Amino acid sequence: MQVFRVAGKFAVAAFVAFGVAIAAPASAKPIVKTKFKSYSVPGTSPYALLSYMQRNGPNVNGSHALASTAASIHHKADFKGTKNCRVKNYKLTMTFEITLPKATQASRMPRNVRRRWKQFVSHARWHENKHKAIWMGCARRIEKKVRALRSSGNCNAVWAKARSVAKVQLARCDRLHAAFDRKETARASRIPLIAQALKAPKSSAGAAALRRSLTFKHSRVQATNR
Repeated sequence: MQVFRVAGKFAVAAFVAFGVAIAAPASAKPIVKTKFKSYSVPGTSPYALLSYMQRNGPNVNGSHALASTAASIHHKADFKGTKNCRVKNYKLTMTFEITLPKATQASRMPRNVRRRWKQFVSHARWHENKHKAIWMGCARRIEKKVRALRSSGNCNAVWAKARSVAKVQLARCDRLHAAFDRKETARASRIPLIAQALKAPKSSAGAAALRRSLTFKHSRVQATNR
């Protein structure tokens, strides 16, 4: 499971499952399914909007996020041969569920706040779709490498290699997500809605707490085999 664990952040989660199919159809590239969801955000000021999302955004692994992407990766394959086993009819499916904020009081927002809110939501959508693109790049690498597997041993050895390939590529994917989030962290305070929200707290401690919550962090990806 990969997540940004600190409240008030964009987040991404992943679940990986492996299975052996009896007759899985061949696939030239990963199959992709994407679902968008929204959660309600009250408030008419940048500070009210941001602080609400930090406290009540989508729950990912016990923490709240401004927006989130859950990704599942499922593999199926047949195996052919005995002395020289190889992967046959490999199928990789990726399913994404992206959750974005939706304002419930947009009509009551001052015009400049409504404009900043729309910019923020557009950025959140772009951010989550970027995570999706990173996952898809990893999925394509996994599929290419698994399809090329051969073994002089039995098919159990090939399947072990397939799991190893996925583990290595998902670790690489994790590093790509981390690098992307470091860049996003560096520029988070320049997003107009967030920049305005950071000016609202009367105390320097309040502003510092709000700023700290904009640090994007995530845990390592873990593969679950079944």
